[in-house]
Formats: sequence, structure tokens, C-alpha cells
Amino acid sequence: MISQQTDIKDWAGTLRISKTHMQTYLMCPRKFYFQYVINLPWEFTPVSLPFGRALHAAVAFFYQSLKDGRGTPVVGEVIAEFKNIWQRETARDGLLFNASSRESLEALGTALLELFCSEVRPRKVEAVEYPFAVSLYDPDGGRELEYKLVGLIDLIESDDEGHFIISELKTSAKRYADSQGENQLDGLIYAYALDQLGLRTTESHTLIRYDVLVKTKQPAFQQVYFNKKPGDYRRLARWTKEILNAIDSGSFYPNFGWGCKQCQFKKACWSM
Repeated sequence: MISQQTDIKDWAGTLRISKTHMQTYLMCPRKFYFQYVINLPWEFTPVSLPFGRALHAAVAFFYQSLKDGRGTPVVGEVIAEFKNIWQRETARDGLLFNASSRESLEALGTALLELFCSEVRPRKVEAVEYPFAVSLYDPDGGRELEYKLVGLIDLIESDDEGHFIISELKTSAKRYADSQGENQLDGLIYAYALDQLGLRTTESHTLIRYDVLVKTKQPAFQQVYFNKKPGDYRRLARWTKEILNAIDSGSFYPNFGWGCKQCQFKKACWSM
């Protein structure tokens, strides 16, 4: 098993940037401003967030049981964990359900987890919800930046040869294309973090797997594999530096588009 090298509580006094920070800024700089600069309260909570948290908690429970030597939990235990988190999360005010209901989403989550438990083939579990805080380096000259890159990796497994595999749980309205994982930021960030910690899959590559719960009428479970290597990490350094420079310069323009419909700051944005 992989030993933990940092604790989330230690991040409080650290200049840091995370996957969520970067994704939010890339989606809409003004949303980043409302959420992380002035900490504006949300106007509502999209129900997709507690739904995703409940699914992640259930899958983490599944893998933690294996890591702790308790064996593979029965599907009923995994679903009970999901329902416990789901009911707690949806008891709060301010949820936006749109066309869905608590009952229909609970049924969907149950079906997805039944499928997951029947189709997943776990390897050796090295870490579950593994926290990291690693250095970032300027792509122009190589100096270490003030900011740390922080986050949580859903799962780290190893194969029979001891090679590490990063696994990230995803939910999607449709199946992933084989190349879709290559273009997503989170897998790249997690691979870079493991590389910095000396835990790469091979000398030059880190293997990433997306476990995708597909929320179609007939639910599906899909696994998508891809590699990241040093050239990808240099690009990540460039993107991160440019995002940090834009934030430091106060560039918080709105990015009007599909994300506006369910934005938690829509009224505040449109009143400016």
C-alpha cells in the first residue's frame, strides 16, 4: 500500500491550485471569481453534485473494504452506502432537480452500482481517495512556483507486476469515445502528481483508467485507458502558469454558453 504524504488539513496555509480551480476557470473566469475570489453563496445546488458525491462515496466504500482486507462487499452494502449519503445530501434546501426526482435518481444510482459491482474486476488496491500536494515548475526556466498542485485521487491500484494504475470514477450521459480521456484535465493532473511522487507506472509513462458509469436508459459501465508522459506534463505546466497569471491579473470575464443554464451564479452574473 502507498503511504500518505500529505493531509488535506495541511493545505489551509498553502498557496494552492486544484483540478477544480482550473476546470472552473477554464469553464468561466467570472464563475471562478464568484466562487473562489469573493466566496459568493450559491443561488442553488445542481442535483448532479450530491448524486456524484453519493456514487463516489459508495465506490470508495467498495474499494476501502478491499484495501482493509474485509473482502469484496456485497452489492447491498454498496447500495446502502449510496442511499445513506444520497438521503443526507438531498435533505438540504436549495437543490435544483430539473426533470428528475429524488426517487428516480436514487433508482438510477442503484442500477449503476449494481452494474458496477457485477462488472468491475479490482486489482490490488494501493490507496483510496489519496491526497497529494506537489510542486509546480515554471516551464520557462524551471524555477519552482509558489503554488502547490493539490487534490484527491479516487483510486490507485497495482497489477501483478507492481505497476501503478490511477483510476478515476466518472458519470456520463453517454459512452466515452476511446480517445476522450486523453483530452480531460483531471487524468493529466493525477498522472503528474504521481510522477512527482515517484510513483509512475513505468520510467516514462503513467497509466490512467476512467471507470465510467453511463447514465443511459439502459445503464452501462465502461473502462477507458490512456497514458501520460513527460511531454504532457510540460504542457500542463504551461497551462497552469497561464491560468495563474490570468487570475493574478484579475481577468474574470464571463464565458457565456451552455454552462450558463445551470450556473449557481447566474442571477449575480446577469445583474452586473
